[in-house]
Amino acid sequence: MGIVIGDKNLWGHGYGNEATKLILEYGFKHLKLHRIQLMVLDFNKRAQHLYKKLGFVVEGIQREARLVNGEWHDVILMGILEKEFERLITT
Repeated sequence: MGIVIGDKNLWGHGYGNEATKLILEYGFKHLKLHRIQLMVLDFNKRAQHLYKKLGFVVEGIQREARLVNGEWHDVILMGILEKEFERLITT
């Protein structure tokens, strides 16, 4: 899964949080998925913080796997299981 809020003026308003929660709820409750995973670039600290807050766990790192603006960056693989999401929404 992945989300992009391209307009920086819209950052910090909770749209990413809401969009991610809706995706997780739909995936686990309606599609009956067991796990959902994503990849995030190492420099995207805001997204990493959000995903961890919502229960995602770092499962691996692909070192220097993406070239962005002439620089190599790590790709962080994160995942969440249905039972982890259930614990999150019941607390």
